[in-house]
Amino acid sequence: MGCSIAYHLARRGADVVVLEREAVGSGTTSKAAGGIRAQFPTETEIRFSLESLRVFESFKDEFGVDPGFRQIGYLFLVADEADLRGFERRVALQRGLGADVRIVSPREAQAIVPALRVDDLVAAVWGPRDGFAGPAEITAGFARRARELGASIREGIEVTGIEVEKGRVRGLTTADGPIAAEVVVNAAGPSAARIGRLASVTIPVFPRRRHIFFTGPFPELPGPVPLTTDRASGFYFRKEMEQVLLSPGDVQDVGADLVAPMDWSMVEETVTKAVHRLPIIERARIAGGWAGLRPLTPDDHAIIGPAPGVEGFFLAVGFGGHGFQHSPATGRLVAEWILDGRPSMDLWLFDPARFGDGAPGLPGDGPRDNPDAE
Repeated sequence: MGCSIAYHLARRGADVVVLEREAVGSGTTSKAAGGIRAQFPTETEIRFSLESLRVFESFKDEFGVDPGFRQIGYLFLVADEADLRGFERRVALQRGLGADVRIVSPREAQAIVPALRVDDLVAAVWGPRDGFAGPAEITAGFARRARELGASIREGIEVTGIEVEKGRVRGLTTADGPIAAEVVVNAAGPSAARIGRLASVTIPVFPRRRHIFFTGPFPELPGPVPLTTDRASGFYFRKEMEQVLLSPGDVQDVGADLVAPMDWSMVEETVTKAVHRLPIIERARIAGGWAGLRPLTPDDHAIIGPAPGVEGFFLAVGFGGHGFQHSPATGRLVAEWILDGRPSMDLWLFDPARFGDGAPGLPGDGPRDNPDAE
């Protein structure tokens, strides 16, 4: 997100500095599954997706980096009639905006992924033009072009303070010294709330852990295989070369916003969900895995816009696991907002002020995961 914003600002001639505490792309982006889809519940998010899909399709030509973009499709498996009614409304909206999304029967879903168990499904939702790309390659492409356009990307620099004077941002303090700035953009992903506190701004972004495991080479499940989500359990999978990526869809507060420690006991839950939906996977061997952090908000929508109460402090955070796929559109619109005073698309859905003066917690006993996010 930060590199996309930097690229779009730099191409407009702005003086841009990106500060990264480690290396570009080493944070939560490096843990992403790389999914890209138009299947979102709101018009704004669908428009973000359609724009981003167009960017990813021509990314190699524009940025000189091959992101490995493949339109293998997205498949949601639906086992509940009430859930299906919700999908029907969303699909109507998506199709009305030009997205290729359709509701298919369980048998049609099985034709797309023959190894699926479908006897307990009522339907599936299929987006054949959706797919995936490499988050590291996309990030590197944005960073490369931003540098070529004059942006400075400084790695290994941790921000330790945000200087605010009379309600306006004046700059940053870092371990390498101060940096004067009229505008500071918080694009810190799971660390968004902590960075906000440096400017005395409360940002309701909650980092939550999710695991992804991968099998050894498993030719018994021939590719390509779409990113397939079992709505009933939250489990999702896709083929990655000769291996299969598997996620239990877990969402857990681990009290951290930088590191998500692995919990290998999650393998059992993952395998149980996987074997139920994809019985053939019982023959595979789990070869490894990783965990990442998903920045969630109370209403499952991102926070984009000026931070209430601090002039010059801009937020682009809380994307709930789909920041990577929405980074092209977000970068363009944030640059417009900063340089032109307003974006060319109505972004009321993401208004930072919508949560009021307090910082609402996530409802219920735990965090509410966005079922539409990968």
